[in-house]
Amino acid sequence: MTREINIALVDDHQMFLDGLGEVIRVLDPNYRCTPFGTPAEAISALESGDRFDLFITDLVMGEMNGIAFVMALKARSPSTPALVVSGIDTAPPIDKIMQARANGFVPKSASSAVLKEAIEAALNDDIYVPDDIWRQVEAHGVPQSDDPADAPVSPEESLGARQLEVVTLMAEGCTNKEIGQILDISENTVKSHVSGIFRHMGVTRRTACVSKARALGLVS
Repeated sequence: MTREINIALVDDHQMFLDGLGEVIRVLDPNYRCTPFGTPAEAISALESGDRFDLFITDLVMGEMNGIAFVMALKARSPSTPALVVSGIDTAPPIDKIMQARANGFVPKSASSAVLKEAIEAALNDDIYVPDDIWRQVEAHGVPQSDDPADAPVSPEESLGARQLEVVTLMAEGCTNKEIGQILDISENTVKSHVSGIFRHMGVTRRTACVSKARALGLVS
């Protein structure tokens, strides 16, 4: 028997919270949604011992934004995946979202199919960013911050198992498409991993990333 997947939804707009829960339940009958109207409620549930397979949080909330919430979540439950959603008209801060160790971003205008793909990726501890959002990121590059608080942390400590696999294949000269085929993930997911790796490495180019990975002994 397939077990239930417990998904926590965090949004301070009740109408969207109710609607998202209904959409997710239709996607898969094994998805069980628990709504939280504020980040504080979700954090309190965690601290009380409640466990979830995935958190989906709004980006813009009055009490605490989604990025800060993901950081608070990871401080309490590092292995629990999280997705950030938003209806903002401006380009989403993908670099900040990835730095917080979220598993991706989904615009509120996305289709149910996109949401399902993002949820499945996050549950597999992969990263998901829709193609159109990713193209915006590629066009502007991976932003670099002058804030010391945003400085890249040690790659040896911050890269996940999947990201290390991606770096290894990059070092072997594989393209994103080839990496996706080898790891059985979408090319879009590979691009999202590469973006996160660049952020952790503090680089903006593939060659620099591979060189640094070799210097650190992450790849041969």
